[in-house]
Amino acid sequence: MENNNPVVPSMDYPRITRLKSKFNTYRQKAMSLGVNWLQKRSKISSKNKAENPYLHGIFGPVDEVEKHQFQVIGEIPQHLTGLLLRIGPNPVHVGNPEAYHWFSGDGMLHALKIEQGQAKWFKSQYIETDSIQKQKHEPVKAGFRRGPGDVVNTNAFYHADKIWAAVEAGALPARLDLNLNTEEHRFFNTDADLPFIAHPHKDNKTGHLHAICYDAMDIKHAYYEVIDQQGMLLHWAKIPVQHGPMIHDCAITEQDVLIFDLPVTFSFKQLMKGNALPYEWNEKHAARIGILPKYGCAEEVQWIPIDPCFIFHAANAYRNEQQQIILDVVVHRHMFKKSHQGPFEQQKTQLERWTIDLKHNTVDRQVIDEQAQEFPRIDERYTGEKQRYIYTVSFDPMIMTKANHLICHDMHTQEKNTYAYGEQWVTGEVVFIPETADAAEGEGYLLSYVHHINKESSKVVILKAQGLTLQPQAEIVLGTHVPLGFHGNWVDLS
Repeated sequence: MENNNPVVPSMDYPRITRLKSKFNTYRQKAMSLGVNWLQKRSKISSKNKAENPYLHGIFGPVDEVEKHQFQVIGEIPQHLTGLLLRIGPNPVHVGNPEAYHWFSGDGMLHALKIEQGQAKWFKSQYIETDSIQKQKHEPVKAGFRRGPGDVVNTNAFYHADKIWAAVEAGALPARLDLNLNTEEHRFFNTDADLPFIAHPHKDNKTGHLHAICYDAMDIKHAYYEVIDQQGMLLHWAKIPVQHGPMIHDCAITEQDVLIFDLPVTFSFKQLMKGNALPYEWNEKHAARIGILPKYGCAEEVQWIPIDPCFIFHAANAYRNEQQQIILDVVVHRHMFKKSHQGPFEQQKTQLERWTIDLKHNTVDRQVIDEQAQEFPRIDERYTGEKQRYIYTVSFDPMIMTKANHLICHDMHTQEKNTYAYGEQWVTGEVVFIPETADAAEGEGYLLSYVHHINKESSKVVILKAQGLTLQPQAEIVLGTHVPLGFHGNWVDLS
């Protein structure tokens, strides 16, 4: 479907100023001091003396590093030229380990540069926020500041000729060059005073980024934002919500944007405990999914009630021949109900296909795979369109480093295949790269950072994919530990 939307860049949006940015900086410092004080007096520190699993072993933080020599097993595909990005928490200092939340650690970006079949360099480098620069005794970076804190640690992607590191809850993205140097903090190439999110979705027909965002400082609204190819704000809408829901991801079809308004909400009780991520499961918050026309306004959202659950990540969404929306998504039965250090809880997590009927205002949920899994990815040439393959990472809710396999789902045949990296290894999220620009779906390479459970050298593993068939292609031994983190993408420099 052609998208001939005549939208022009919006000039009516809240603008950041130097004065507002300075005020936000002071507020961030005050809030950080307040959380530290609350943690010291909180029952968290006195009663819960168990070792925080997100600070040790496979999650253990590392120093900045740069490597140029690698052991390569197999053959790196000749046509691969680019950067494999991965970002995640890497705290410099944790005053109260029992109260540390995995999502709150200082952001570190990792990247492997591949050029014409050779591994050129690998770097682990901090996102240079004000707190990181203070630790380094270096000047702060240019740009603006907003949101409750200055941690940027959740996703990294390429847009408008730059790498952007992003986080949720209100902080601005960080702009980086291709050598991972932080250049500036701002709302892309604009002066907008708006929150952003770690999971924008690119419309392949227009090149526009669509995002549903939330701000921890504004619990009564969610935000819909569209960024054009040049990094300019094209459209935005302010959408009323209740309780301050955590909206980690969204999904798009050729004509819709999907909003996940679910029962993980801002919690004053958790804030008073000193929880660095004051969100928890809220039984009183009605779960619903919103369907908003692309470039639409708040009044156009169609809200559909669903059973309580939580979604971190959607694989994809599209409209079928009956104009129903098909949404493939990883569903958690609940979240932050028991654990307040991270997302791993003893609960049901599974891959589901939702059929959203707009005429009858209903959602039909079909379980695709009951195996606990997360980080769904697809061949992103099919974002918003009907896709066949989904790639996820399995896990064991009881033991974080167990049952860790790559799963390839064939949504046409309902078959799946798994690839095991070995008992001592845990893979992060995979990224799919087509073999050629016009290759069929599912024909290409799957790249991921793979981590040793005893903090020995991590590696980048490249698998050859042909539909459900997954075969080893190459391993690049990095010579350094990379903590298990969150998200990343391939920056094609060919």
